[in-house]
Amino acid sequence: MKIRTRLLLFLLPTNICSVVLFWILLTYQELLPSPLLILAVFALIVLVTISALFFIANKISHPIQKLNNSALAIAAGQYGESIQPSGPREIVELASTLNTMSECLHENINRLRDNSLLRERMYGEYECAMLLQHLMLQKNIDTCRSDVVAIRAITLFSDNPRGLLLNFPPPSRPDLFHIHLAEAAEEGFEGMYQLLTEYRYSKESQTHTALLLDRATATLQAKGPSIPFVWSFNQQKFLELPCTVEPGDFFFLGGGGIARFYKDPQRIGEILGKVLKVFAQDGLDTTVAMLNKEISFAAKKKKAEEDLHLLCFQILTI
Repeated sequence: MKIRTRLLLFLLPTNICSVVLFWILLTYQELLPSPLLILAVFALIVLVTISALFFIANKISHPIQKLNNSALAIAAGQYGESIQPSGPREIVELASTLNTMSECLHENINRLRDNSLLRERMYGEYECAMLLQHLMLQKNIDTCRSDVVAIRAITLFSDNPRGLLLNFPPPSRPDLFHIHLAEAAEEGFEGMYQLLTEYRYSKESQTHTALLLDRATATLQAKGPSIPFVWSFNQQKFLELPCTVEPGDFFFLGGGGIARFYKDPQRIGEILGKVLKVFAQDGLDTTVAMLNKEISFAAKKKKAEEDLHLLCFQILTI
């Protein structure tokens, strides 16, 4: 029953009595008893009215106070506790709404906590993957103390890192220079770890790219899935493998991510050729800087779903 209906029902007898008494006073003044009796009736009516109002206020205030305490408990972080108040229908409905709100808050906070733990775990794995990628790629480049080639790497990381391993196996003859490039089969830290583990036991694989620079004959050969782009500095054009190279020539190796990003190898060749024709004479560092700008601009226009790796080499001596 609604609160306003209860008030009306409680106060209806009092209002009726008041109306009847005033009508009697106005109509039958000569038949009325003594004024003291009239005052007593009025006092009784006032007493009944006050008692009714106090009873109604008491019935309403206790459930409201209980709801107030429950709301303060929810604000303090005590979620999921059910409220069972008694009282008018509006109070019961409000209690049910507070119960629903408490349950929803409890569920949402648990979900946020789970998501936070998941993000922390994913971020930790991502950091580990970046560190392992640095060890497999950039650190190997930094530790390569060769007078044959200069090496620079262009790397744009994505949300799904895929490991790329660059290695320089010891040559069987002093006039040979070996380059191995291997890519992880799976994304993330587990894929990188698997690549590193498998490469230690099997350095010759059909999934690995191997380059051989024979300094005795000045020839560059390659086998594997990633075909390098070889640029002749003097002829200002790309050479087909196997080919004869000279000091100053460039060659480029890309990971599977950049090949899938551009889709067409010819498109990669066009970008390399455009930059090399203008900046090759300025050296490897300037060429790599301009290529990095070109690839970064393309990655901003179209978000890369995988890491983009491009390894840039310039032959120093033969």
